[in-house]
Amino acid sequence: MKRMFNTLLRPLLVALLFSIITHASPAPKMTGARLLKIVDEFRAPTGTFSFQVNVKDYLRKQLLRENIYRVFSKEGRSVLVETIAPARLAGRKLLMASTLWMFLPSLKRPTQVSLQGRLTGEVSNGDIARTQFARDYSAKIERADKKEVRLFLTANSKTAAYRHVRLVTTREGQPIRAEFYAISGKLLKTGEYSEAKDILGAKRLTRVLIKDAIDPNKQSLLIYSAYHREVLDDSFFDKESLVE
Repeated sequence: MKRMFNTLLRPLLVALLFSIITHASPAPKMTGARLLKIVDEFRAPTGTFSFQVNVKDYLRKQLLRENIYRVFSKEGRSVLVETIAPARLAGRKLLMASTLWMFLPSLKRPTQVSLQGRLTGEVSNGDIARTQFARDYSAKIERADKKEVRLFLTANSKTAAYRHVRLVTTREGQPIRAEFYAISGKLLKTGEYSEAKDILGAKRLTRVLIKDAIDPNKQSLLIYSAYHREVLDDSFFDKESLVE
């Protein structure tokens, strides 16, 4: 009886397993675009939020200066960067909306600037004012192995901070290091990402070390902290509000 039961049951189990395999949804193919969105999640949350970034500029191992910024971001489209310290620079602001504006209290009016412009040390305006790669770049996978994936990013517009970015991530999409290139193709600087922490419901990288490509002794260390969810009206990111 047991043998007869097994004889009858085996074909049913095989048929059931075949049905599960053939009807299961295939895993979506990992593309450069999908991976870049995951990279952005490691770099910053989505939605509307604020955070603090301390930027320490070094020459070799000597600390030259430290600037502290408070950054407000709404869906990655509108970003306001306020200088908190040092005191002599307090009140300076960067506003990224349709274009990038800088406000200096001494000028009393906003001035249009570029994302490529230097903010401090090895840090450009775009390094702080743009929190999403996926919005500004198209990505293709150059190489992938069991541990790492190498992406090649091409800017979608001439206003992007860099023409190309070569980005290395883990298989899970966590950024490890990057190379940033100018429109001419010249390597400008490199970046190293580290220290993932639980922030607003997910792992976020909280340190980026940027080195000058010609002189690696010139470095800027960005330390991210104090993330908060925010509710911000569009008027918060209005150019006219900079002078208030």
